[in-house]
Amino acid sequence: MKKLSFLYIVAGALLFTACDESLDIEPTDQLTDASVWKTPTNAGLFLNDIYNNLNPGPQSTVFTNVPSEISNDPLDNFSDNSISGPIAGIPSYVNFAQGSYGPSTPIFTPHWKNMYTNIRKCNVFIQNVSASSFDDATKKGFLAQARFLRAYYYKSLMDLYGGVPIITVPLNREEQGDAIFNPRNTYEECVAFIQKECEEAAVDLPLTVAAKDAGRATKGAAWALKGEQELYAGKWPEAAATNLKIMQSGAGYDLFGDYGQLFLPANENNKEVIFDIQYAANIKGEIKEKYWNPVKVSDGGGWGAVNPTQDLVDEYEFLDGKTEAEGSALFDPANPYKNRDKRFEATIIYDGASWKNGIIYTRLGVPNNSNELDASGAGGKGRTGYFLKKMVDPAIVPGVSAGANSIIWRYAEVLLNYAEAQNEAVGPDQSVYDAMKKVRARAGLPELPANLTQAAMRMRIRRERRIEMAFEGKRLFDLWRWRTAEQIFSKSLRAMKITVVGGNLVYEKVNAGGGKITFDASKNYLMPIPQTVIAQNPKIIQNPKY
Repeated sequence: MKKLSFLYIVAGALLFTACDESLDIEPTDQLTDASVWKTPTNAGLFLNDIYNNLNPGPQSTVFTNVPSEISNDPLDNFSDNSISGPIAGIPSYVNFAQGSYGPSTPIFTPHWKNMYTNIRKCNVFIQNVSASSFDDATKKGFLAQARFLRAYYYKSLMDLYGGVPIITVPLNREEQGDAIFNPRNTYEECVAFIQKECEEAAVDLPLTVAAKDAGRATKGAAWALKGEQELYAGKWPEAAATNLKIMQSGAGYDLFGDYGQLFLPANENNKEVIFDIQYAANIKGEIKEKYWNPVKVSDGGGWGAVNPTQDLVDEYEFLDGKTEAEGSALFDPANPYKNRDKRFEATIIYDGASWKNGIIYTRLGVPNNSNELDASGAGGKGRTGYFLKKMVDPAIVPGVSAGANSIIWRYAEVLLNYAEAQNEAVGPDQSVYDAMKKVRARAGLPELPANLTQAAMRMRIRRERRIEMAFEGKRLFDLWRWRTAEQIFSKSLRAMKITVVGGNLVYEKVNAGGGKITFDASKNYLMPIPQTVIAQNPKIIQNPKY
C-alpha cells in the first residue's frame, strides 16, 4: 500500500464549486463533494486519506496515534523504560515527570482534535458509501475498513482519557446547532463499542491481502485491536478468546526469525506483522534515525532522545533464564552485558557496543566523547549510559528518512496477550506455557519453570511483555492498566555509571538525573480532557482532580 496510501485527498476540503456558474466543468485536479461518491475509485481515494492519517509524518509530536511514536519524545519516555537525553522543552520531562500537566497543557489538544477529525472522516465515508450504488462486495469491504479505522481512532482516545463521546454520524454545527454536543460515554460503553465494531468489521475483511494492499485492514487486524482493547479492560476470557482466534486463523502469522531485523525496512510486511502503518522514504517518511541515534556516530549525530534505563536493562534475563537479581550463574560483574537474552543486544546500545562503523562508549574519561554519561542531561549527552538500537537502521545516515513501516500489532504480542488473558482467566495452563515458550525460544531463553502459580506466571508474563514490546509504545498503558505506576514511579529511575580504575572498568548503578517521576495515583491513571474541549462542550465532564 506504500504507493496507494499517498494518493490521498484532504477530506475536509472536498467542497469546491466552479467560479463561473455558467460553466458545468468538473475540475480535473481535485474531487468535488458530489463526484467523490460516484465511483469506487474516487471513494477509495477518500478511504486512502483516512489511512494516511494513521501516519504522523516526519515531525510528529507525543500523543499521536502511532503506538511506537516516531518522534523526539516517544511514549516509552513517559514510562520507566527510558528517559530523554535532551530535557529542554521535552514533555516527558517538563510536564510528565514533574507532574505539571493539566487540561491546558498543549500536548493534549492536538491529539483530541486529530482523533475526532479522523473519526468524522470515517463517519462521512460510512454514511456516503452506505447510500451509494456500489456493488455489494465493494461496499462491504469499504465499510469494514472504515469501521476498523474508526475503532482504532476511538481506542487512541480511550487509552489516554477513558470514556469519550461515541459519535457515529457526521455532525454539522450549522444544521444541528448545539445538538452536536455529546456527553462522554462510559469506558465500559466505549469498550463494548470497540468489540462490536471490530467483530462485525472482521466478517467482511479479508484474511490476508495482496502485497500491493499491504497496510490495509484484515481480519487479524480487527481481532488484534479488539483483543488488545479487551486486555486493557481486564475482560480476560474475551481477550483470551479473541487472541486465540488470531492464533488459529490460518492467516500464516508466525514469529520472524531475527528479532533485531524484524523492524527494519528490508523485512517489512513480514509474517509476524498483523497491522502496520506504511511509510515511504522521501514521500511520507520519518526521521527517527536522527531522533534516536547516539549523540555522536560514525556518519553524523543524533539527538540521543531515547535513553533506556538501568531498570529496563536489569529485566533482561541471562541465557540461563535468570536475571542478575535472581542470581544468574552467567552474570559477570566485570562484563555485565555478556550472555544476555538476544533481545538485549538487538534493543540496547551499551558501553563498548559496536554500532554503525564504530564503538559507542558511554563510560567516563574518553576524550571528546559526546556519548558519555551526563546524568543531569544538561550537556546534551546521554542520561542513563544507554542508547536505543531497536528500530534504528544502522544503514541510514541520521537525518535521512528510512521509510520504515511502524508496526502496530505483531504476532508476538498476540501470543503474550493470550498468555496474560488466559492466565488471569483460568491460571497457567499448558497453552499459557506454550505461548510463552514460543516467544522466549526466539530470544534464546529456556522454558519457564514448571508448576508456576498464577501470581508467579503473572510476574513472568509482565516481564516478558516489557522486554519483547520495549519501545513499541505499550509500557505506559501496561503500567496504567495493571495499576502499578504509583509503585514503579515511587523510586528514581536508574543509570549506569562506568569509570576506569586501575585499567579496569567499574560499573556503578546510580540515579538518573531528572529520573524521578511525580505520579498522583488519585488522578494520573488518566490524562486530562483538553480545556478547549471542556470550554466548547458543556456536556463534557473532566477527569477527576484535574
